[in-house]
Amino acid sequence: MGLGVLKRCWAIAVGMMASTPAVAEVCDKVRPAWNPANGPINQFEDLALFFIEPLGLIVLVLTIAAILLRKIWLTAIVVALLFAVTALNISTWIEADDVTNFAISEGCIAAPVLTTITLIAICAIILTNTWRSSRRRKQAV
Repeated sequence: MGLGVLKRCWAIAVGMMASTPAVAEVCDKVRPAWNPANGPINQFEDLALFFIEPLGLIVLVLTIAAILLRKIWLTAIVVALLFAVTALNISTWIEADDVTNFAISEGCIAAPVLTTITLIAICAIILTNTWRSSRRRKQAV
């Protein structure tokens, strides 16, 4: 009886130490919009997949609102969000964990170079648009 309990404890301990995400089930959780039949994604597909995911849609809607409304407080919020998302993308890539490494090996994640450049360009567009609008208001007064 003591030997059976010891074997079970050993099996549980080894199972807990060796548990890693299953390679075949990583991409359906990390990138549900990606289809494995299309093969590994490139930079443009990564950018497109970013903007159809919930976080990308929030960024897109807030960006459009900031461009149309030209309010300084909204611009500040959107720029802060864009910098946070950019930092998250970069840190996820640089400090890749097992899930990210499996997703890279499966091909559903590419390096976020184009996505990062696009987010920084959106920040620049929003800031320039709001700055020009505030200058025009000051000159009109």
